Amino acid sequence: MNILVIKQTSLGDVLHSTGHIRTIKENFPDCRLTLLTAAASADIYRHNPWVDDIIVLDLSRIKRQWRRRLAPTVRHIAGVFSRVRARRFALAFDLQGLARSVVFLYAARADQKYVKGRWPGLARFRNPALHAIAEMDGVLGRARLSVTDTSMELFTGEAQRRHIDELLARINPGGKPLLLFSPFSRWKSKDWPLHRYVELVARLGGSCCVVFTGAAQWRQRIADALPADCPAVNLAGRLSLPQFAELVGRANLMVSGDSFPMHAACAQNIPVVALFGPTDESKTGPAGGGHQVIRAPDCARCDRPDCRRRCLGRLSIEAVFSALDAKLKETGETGTSG
Repeated sequence: MNILVIKQTSLGDVLHSTGHIRTIKENFPDCRLTLLTAAASADIYRHNPWVDDIIVLDLSRIKRQWRRRLAPTVRHIAGVFSRVRARRFALAFDLQGLARSVVFLYAARADQKYVKGRWPGLARFRNPALHAIAEMDGVLGRARLSVTDTSMELFTGEAQRRHIDELLARINPGGKPLLLFSPFSRWKSKDWPLHRYVELVARLGGSCCVVFTGAAQWRQRIADALPADCPAVNLAGRLSLPQFAELVGRANLMVSGDSFPMHAACAQNIPVVALFGPTDESKTGPAGGGHQVIRAPDCARCDRPDCRRRCLGRLSIEAVFSALDAKLKETGETGTSG
């Protein structure tokens, strides 16, 4: 039995689907499951035991090259369509529900097709008032699958475990509580000011090992913001996605906005102090228990990446530090020196 699942972007959205992939396999343990995902997201599933085949659509390449290298771009897209159509599927799911993903669902040779959204001619489920994970639950329920636990999960390999063992031996030889700060997201409106994260490091007073993480594009900005005598470690751009996932699994606490690092921590049951502004935590907030959401004061949840109100700039250092300190004590650490 062949099953196709389509989930392309973004990183956090793709991570949300890991529990649904597991659920499909639990319902059909002998099936061969093929995942169609974006190149940037494929590493989330690289070590996942529930996925048998991965078809990669390089969305960033398409966006970057379609004007000046049209022929290779068309060949790449055609190749993906060809792989989707090469196999007959009993079931096909589009857990994304966007035009760029549903086109592959329409093209798939599948006996039954299910989609998140209101696309004509397809069995569908849509309820945007639900958390993103619960909405995907509805898609599986539409296919009459047994849906009990769709909590996220992340898998890494032995190479990643060895790499992080060696890294932590260098940067945290004393075994202090490990705190990860992930200050940047794809939307500026979702980011708490970087200098506030740096202030948090000073407030911690050396009681924890603080590591800044992020994409390579943020490395220099973080480096410029950290004082010369700051004990924090800047690993932005220095880890692959699986290595980052392994590091997150070793942390005691994550401080982040609404972004992939927040979801990666939730997937590994690492407590998060999540800082929310324009997005709605009831729909995209940290899944599971043990997390603390702090909202920007007087924020209207506009859900706009280009919002100029910068509501998170009004979120005080005191509010975040207090939550961080309480969460450290709650998780059995000693708390901060304040």
